[in-house]
Parts: sequence; structure tokens; C-alpha cells
Amino acid sequence: MKIQLIGTGTIPDIANSASVLINDHILFDMPNGNLKAMIRQNIDIMNIDTLIISHTHADHCFDAPFLLWYKKNYYKPGHKLSTKIITDEITKDTIETLIKLSYFSSAKEVEKEFIDSKDVNYTKICDDVEITNEPMEHSEIKYANGYIIKDKNVSIGLTGDTRYCEGVRKIASKVDYLICDMTLMLGNDSHMGIDDVLELMKEYPNLKIIPIHMHDKTRNEAKKLKEDNLLIYEDGKILEI
Repeated sequence: MKIQLIGTGTIPDIANSASVLINDHILFDMPNGNLKAMIRQNIDIMNIDTLIISHTHADHCFDAPFLLWYKKNYYKPGHKLSTKIITDEITKDTIETLIKLSYFSSAKEVEKEFIDSKDVNYTKICDDVEITNEPMEHSEIKYANGYIIKDKNVSIGLTGDTRYCEGVRKIASKVDYLICDMTLMLGNDSHMGIDDVLELMKEYPNLKIIPIHMHDKTRNEAKKLKEDNLLIYEDGKILEI
């Protein structure tokens, strides 16, 4: 499995907002500025045929119309024009509203299929991996979802934004690598912190954790820790696992 960390930061930080590309065609979250970030990282955007949006906050979905616009305007025979968008009903409405507000007719016209996050566990979405979801808890947000992506040999978990909750533990118990929220020094009801991640590592000592959605201060402090299974990477990092 190939993993590319497009963004590991949050809105006010130097790093791009959190986004992950799996196997060159499955994109987890499409935050502000993500299209530009992918272009800078030489990603073939036309290969992306599956977009997973964890929740409706702007820094996780606001560039979705630009992905659709790009695919429509740069399409050539052999490219994957259709896009499956996995998300909840509120975020679906948000994306459709954003498309209308963009005034890009190409974003409206491009072929897309919305798949409700509640149906993911019963739907075959990709040929190369199995995708399942697990509800997360993110402050006042009604729908926040984490996901497990599994191929024959390895599985990864992606939490999106969440507090340290039972859903995080469920994903952690089933995967080899966990790409998780670690926004803060100390976690709260919206985001996990370094304290939560250290607790998770005690509970699952063989789990390799790749934190994203980090504030700059959090990243700098986490780099000081001597934890072999806590893997702190910068934007653009590519892993073959």
C-alpha cells in the first residue's frame, strides 16, 4: 500500500491542512488549498477516483469543487473522470452548495457518485482495497467518521478530526498503522492531543501511529519524544507499507 501525506497541519500552521492519498487514487479529505498542494507534490490528480470526506468542516471539504473542476477541464481519454464521494448527508449538502457557489459549471456537470458513510461497510467501492468506517466524536459535529483501508497484507486507519473515543480504539485495534488527529498538546472534546496518543500507544504497543492535523507547537513537542512507533512526518512524505 502506498500512502502520501499531502497535508499534516491545520489551518493556521505552516504545513498544509490534513489530507492523505492512498494508492494514488483514494483521497482522504479535500481541505482548503489541497488542489494546489497536490499539484506542488506532482500528484496525478486525474488518477483520483475516490474521495472520502471525514466531516463537514471547511478544512476537510472546501476544495472538493476544485477537484471536480480540475477533472472535468483536464480530462483526456483513458483518465478516470467519475469520482465516488464517500461522506455523510450534511457534508454532501455542503459540497453541493459549494459547487453552486463556485460558479464553475464544469464542477456541476462532472460525473460523481455520492456514497453515504452509513453504507460503506456494505458496499464494494474499490478493487484494490476494502474500506470500512467507524463513527468518531468531534465536538458538536453530528457526523464525523474514521475509516479503515485494508489490502491483502496491511491495514491503515484514518480517524479524521476526533476526540479520544471508543471509535478511535476500535480502529486502533484492527490496523497496523493509524493516521490520526493529534492537533493539541492536551486533548479536548474536539481533538486528540499528545497525551491521548501516548495513552493509545500504551494500549496498543505494536501499533504504528502517524499523527496529522498537528499545530506547529504540537509537532515540535512530539519530535522530542523517544517513541519508536510514533512517526512524525512532514508534508509530501511517501510511505510504501
